[in-house]
Amino acid sequence: MMRSVYRAFMIACAAALALMVFSVGTLACTSIALPPGSTTDGSSFATHNADSGATPYEMHKVPAAEYAPGTMYELLTVPQMSNGLQLYKVALQPTGQFVEQAEKTYGYIKSSIFGYVNEMGVGIGETTISGRRELSNQNGYLDITHLSMFAMERGATAREAIQVMGSLAEKYGYSDGGEELTVIDGKEAWIFEIIGPGPLWQVGDKEPGAFWVAQRVKDGYVSASANTPAIRQIEWDNKDEFMYSPGIMEYAIANGWYDPSKGEPFEWRLHFVRGSAPSNRRIWRVFSLLNPDLAPTLDENNLPFQVPVKEKVSAQQVLEIHRDHYDGTEFDLHKGIGAGPWGNPRRYYGTVKADGKSYSFQRIISVRNCEYLTLVQCRENVDPALKGLLWFSPVCPDAAWMLPIYASVTALNPTYREEAGDHFDFSRKSIRWAVGSLSTYMNLKYTPMYADMCKFRDKYEGAAFRNQKAVETAAVEILKQDRDAGIRFLTDYSWKLADSFREAIWETVDYLMWKYDMGFVTENGKVNGKGYPAEWIDMMFKYDFGSSDVRGWSNYVAPTK
Repeated sequence: MMRSVYRAFMIACAAALALMVFSVGTLACTSIALPPGSTTDGSSFATHNADSGATPYEMHKVPAAEYAPGTMYELLTVPQMSNGLQLYKVALQPTGQFVEQAEKTYGYIKSSIFGYVNEMGVGIGETTISGRRELSNQNGYLDITHLSMFAMERGATAREAIQVMGSLAEKYGYSDGGEELTVIDGKEAWIFEIIGPGPLWQVGDKEPGAFWVAQRVKDGYVSASANTPAIRQIEWDNKDEFMYSPGIMEYAIANGWYDPSKGEPFEWRLHFVRGSAPSNRRIWRVFSLLNPDLAPTLDENNLPFQVPVKEKVSAQQVLEIHRDHYDGTEFDLHKGIGAGPWGNPRRYYGTVKADGKSYSFQRIISVRNCEYLTLVQCRENVDPALKGLLWFSPVCPDAAWMLPIYASVTALNPTYREEAGDHFDFSRKSIRWAVGSLSTYMNLKYTPMYADMCKFRDKYEGAAFRNQKAVETAAVEILKQDRDAGIRFLTDYSWKLADSFREAIWETVDYLMWKYDMGFVTENGKVNGKGYPAEWIDMMFKYDFGSSDVRGWSNYVAPTK
């Protein structure tokens, strides 16, 4: 009896945890897709804010490999959430589920949970789109983490990577919630969206084990996803711009989600997935920044799949979008009581109650609880060793210092891996803890500290972008003479840059501690006792007049009743 009660209790706990992970951890992330015709240097870009919080953040290089025909690969557990621990401490356990291993796999860079860029110049970004719960399935073998890694190890182009994921999910089943991957190569950028087959599907069934659609982003355009499906109408006969699994419309009709007799066109987003939309405003903001002329015409609740960019975009401009807090708009989070006296745009998310109603703070792109930011850059007409490049930084984008890592490197600096630490393991050798400490300390006086931090960051991140052409020119000359020496050059470059960035970030933390010690501001040879900004004093006087704080002000007169 006790054992059955205990088992029931554990099942209930597991269900509660799963709900928590679904509702908090997965409703996060922003991804931007830009094809070569939309960028200043002819690269494709795919970005990813890993916004879930408490996600494993260590990075790895997976080498290329060859396998005997008929080799089977046993899947490991790779959950997106790890309660702040490195993944090997809580997961990576054998599942007893096997898929066919490819005879040849490509080397690639991955986090603990997603593949990001491979040596063929194919890259990925991610965001969760949730979707209909009635499409969820627990019998499938694969989730989005597995699929992203299979795409990287088996896909020589973006199209091939999408077909790899789609075919594997159809055969072995997809057991994750609705997900979106931005998939790029040096020629194209795609949005790939996938959802489960429903609860009854089992491995071996004739029907596909997942429903998925992919749409190509046109040159000169931008697409973005922020926890809601981006793809709308599917052009079934347009093989140049669409790929999809079989049976989508038929399944929607059979379940009463779509009625063709009503005459309205079928929409993947509306009729099939029906994903949640925690903040379409983030997509509106991406589109508005890249084409300001369109901003007044965009309906936040009915956004298109893609919009044209007004001007071609650089990688650094895309990073600045990820650092945005609706700056300068009516939604600017640097302003108001929630920003405190020092204009802090970060908010602690969750449901809040006021006047008997529940509210949520608006989501921004540069969310406080982001674990890391990636920007993958894929090029076509370059040396193969330079085709895939990952720009990476731990922690939220506004504090991020982006580091370049070429997909062809043979190893990553330990600061990304065994020295990375986790939420329970602090280490000054960890670049994650360096950026995290800097980000956390900036909350004391955000606006002035952020301005100081940016000066330091530009000396390093800015220099990495400014020096990129010279570094790659030098690499090409070495590669012409000796391929192995050229790869060592790129490996050493990324490795040493990580060391220099980490030390510079800790120096920046020390500088801010010195400059803003005890609430003073030490600069220009003086220790200044700067008080609250006038705007904050005005808000205190207006909204907090009867508080114990304001009652103690000189010349205070109690308000008459």
